[in-house]
Amino acid sequence: MTDPVESTTAMFAEAREAGAAVARLLAANRATIAALTTTLRASRLRLVVTCARGSSDHAASYGKYLFETMLALPVVSAAPSIASLFGATAGGGADTLCIAISQSGRSPDLLATVGAWQRAGAHVVALVNDEESPLAARADTVIALRAGPERSVAATKSC
Repeated sequence: MTDPVESTTAMFAEAREAGAAVARLLAANRATIAALTTTLRASRLRLVVTCARGSSDHAASYGKYLFETMLALPVVSAAPSIASLFGATAGGGADTLCIAISQSGRSPDLLATVGAWQRAGAHVVALVNDEESPLAARADTVIALRAGPERSVAATKSC
């Protein structure tokens, strides 16, 4: 049996880089996060909506616990197919924060759902690894994950 500490898989190697990726994210986005904090305090948030797929959605679930336990804000998960497949419009308004999490920022479903929330008046924050992505272009605020390329199938560093 292989010692997991000595694993040479791409997924293991990328997962080991997660701590450094978080340090880069925080250092690179300090001013953006400070400005976002000021904006959100002024907006009197009442609802947080997350939009993500796969392992990025797991990161969103963790964020749900942070927002609900530390800020007493309700958090709901918007399924990315709601707008693209079902053509549903979003509720919310200026008192809503929509957090989209994506490694690539290119999923058509995610873009459609984020667009619906944005049209409803939500402030859209994109946590995205690809700063040149359509999601980054659409968002009101971009927090660049700076995780570097992910070669394994799972989003090992960006979420």
